[in-house]
Amino acid sequence: MEKKAEKPAKRVSKKALRNLLKDSVQRSITSLELPEPNKKVKKLISRTAKKMANEFSSLLKKEMKRSKPRKAKLEPQKVAQVA
Repeated sequence: MEKKAEKPAKRVSKKALRNLLKDSVQRSITSLELPEPNKKVKKLISRTAKKMANEFSSLLKKEMKRSKPRKAKLEPQKVAQVA
């Protein structure tokens, strides 16, 4: 089997990443059957989600730059001068 070329990562906003991470962390906490998170815990989750979103967005940006084909630089052709 041949591996298909991976599609370049799509642009995702930091806010969308932050919300996605925050929701997944909150869902995992509820699945662990821990007590209901209080205000401090919710604040901590949102702060760490923001930091993780920044890191992931920079990683995605680097990945997108690597996946873009580079344009070859065109050198200007020298024109012979007729005297």
